[in-house]
Parts: sequence; structure tokens; C-alpha cells
Amino acid sequence: MRKIFITVATTLLFSGCAHAQDNHSTKQMNDKPHVQVHPEYKPYNADAHSMVDIDKAFARAKMRGTKVMVVMGANWCHDSRGLAARFDRPEFQTLIAQNYELVYVSTGAAPGQKDQNRDVSKRFGVDAIVGTPTIFIAEPDGTVLNAGSAGYWRRADGIPVDMSYAYFHMYAKK
Repeated sequence: MRKIFITVATTLLFSGCAHAQDNHSTKQMNDKPHVQVHPEYKPYNADAHSMVDIDKAFARAKMRGTKVMVVMGANWCHDSRGLAARFDRPEFQTLIAQNYELVYVSTGAAPGQKDQNRDVSKRFGVDAIVGTPTIFIAEPDGTVLNAGSAGYWRRADGIPVDMSYAYFHMYAKK
């Protein structure tokens, strides 16, 4: 089942179909796949001490028995902000609160910049961020669970809501 989901998600993302919407065959959770993002919604703080924030998230995850989700993105990136807005939906808030310690990490404030906090991506085995957002899901001991699909989210706003939820739910239960 997991392999089928990842194969379907990969096919959608890399075939250019991620932005296509078929209302007849895909039932969305509570509304359309694209989330309207308020222009002031900017969760990626370029001035944050990201590695410290991540270390604190790992400490909380160890205490709670949850996982750590690190979302590397940028406020200039539509998909990064769209995914963060999706995480504010009630069903995602519940899933994340119960199963993850969530940390947003800026990849850069300048449009197109993806090299800020490179030490963070290297910590999770990625030398350079190719697209934003890039998401790392890790066990409290630092083991990355989604190394093969961390970069798939660079077209996050076009991924159907139900597929997004299924992905994060699957890793929450690993």
C-alpha cells in the first residue's frame, strides 16, 4: 500500500499532473486543492536560529514519543506558503499536534534563494535544496523516514488535499 501511494504521488508530481484537478475522480477534503494564502501569511523566519529550534523539537519528540517534521521553504514561494496554510486546516492541525513536532525553516528571503540554512538540509542528508518546500520527517533519534520523497513537495499547492493528508498520516503511523 505504501509503495503504491508513493508511486502515485511521484507520478503526479513529476508528470506535470500535480496542478490538474479532476473533480469527478478525486474527492477533496472539505474543499478545492488550492488553498488561498493571505499575503501576510509568512511562516518562514529568515532570522530564526533554525538548528536550535530543530534541536528543541527533537527533545520534545523524545519526551512525547512523536516524530519531527522540518519544512524547509520560503515566504516568496507560493507552494511553501500554500502548504503551511494547508497545515492550518483543522484535520492537519490535529494530525500534526498528535504526531509531530513541526519546525519551519527558511531557505532564504530573496526570491529564488534556496541556500540559507544549508546546514539543516545537510543534517538530513541533502547537500542542496532543489525546490521548496522540502520536508524531512524524522524519528526522535534523527533517522529520516522520508529521504526518498522529501523533495516531492516543491509543487505542494497542486497536490490534492487528501493525498497530502494520507502522506503525513502514513509517516505518523510508522
